[in-house]
Amino acid sequence: MQCPVCGEELRDAGEILDGLDARFAPCPVCPTGRLDPRVPPSEACGPCACGRRPLDYVMAAVHAVLVAEGGLDPTTPLAAVGTPLLHPLFPIRRPPFLPPKSLVLLTRRATPSTARRIVGEIPEVRGVVLDRGIVPGVRGETHTLLAGCDVYAEVRFTPPGALVLYKQASTCHIEAPRPVDPKVNATDRAIRRALPGLFVDACAGVGTLGLVAALRLVPSVVLNDAWGPSAWFAGLNLAVNREALLVDEVEVLASYADLCSAGVRDDPTPVATARGAQEVRVYHGSLWRLPPILPEEAARLAVVDPFGKEPARLARIARRWQDCAGGEVFIP
Repeated sequence: MQCPVCGEELRDAGEILDGLDARFAPCPVCPTGRLDPRVPPSEACGPCACGRRPLDYVMAAVHAVLVAEGGLDPTTPLAAVGTPLLHPLFPIRRPPFLPPKSLVLLTRRATPSTARRIVGEIPEVRGVVLDRGIVPGVRGETHTLLAGCDVYAEVRFTPPGALVLYKQASTCHIEAPRPVDPKVNATDRAIRRALPGLFVDACAGVGTLGLVAALRLVPSVVLNDAWGPSAWFAGLNLAVNREALLVDEVEVLASYADLCSAGVRDDPTPVATARGAQEVRVYHGSLWRLPPILPEEAARLAVVDPFGKEPARLARIARRWQDCAGGEVFIP
């Protein structure tokens, strides 16, 4: 599969997971040290001969460019630069040392010209995104990619196995992986208790909970999201993780450009499908239009994980889903 932003080949899950522990490890001569994020950086260093540099010093280099371009006052603390997203992003036990093209920066301080300079001069930076203070997909809004590529991978360690999940920082909800994810664990417990023939992830995002069900080898899994970019990445992530599933080749049925143009859609449209000893399907559309096209399975389990967690609203959503789709539904 190719990246829809920069065209590079996206690696399968196995390739990302191989050597993951060493991905951000220093070599024996890497410079060490931490910078205080509450004050402006007082020192900087270039990459080591091995090509890596501590995250703090990469952010200090970005700080220097922003100051030079007028985006930051020299007295601004280092933390004001923005939010770094590592590629791949996973729970890290020690400060990371970054190789080239391993950081997507989410910032409110950059202009397009400043972002181009950051990507051009700081080898660790993969892309720069203008943070608009929104949640991508809610009301159809997105951040803005200013320069480079903002597609990155998250690694989630779940009870049935590791998942690699690609997403675009400017168009998809960002949720950093944690060592223990309560929603993932709740989903896994529900699957092991109910042993469903069909699992539906009705608000799938880029596919986390639905792919947990697929790793648990549920015979039929359906992932759906109303937001086009998220639904496309859910289909991509099905393909990326296919070797851990009981499926043959994954067929992607829609282009990223088309799903981005569609934005929020009502009638479910196929995005990807995989068949074998399991069947996994991905749709882009409203969860309320999904029940009529679900496979006929007596033992149904659905997870609905919408934005906004007001208890009365969640109870209404669960009741409505059960009325129109049947089976068991839970909200993690």
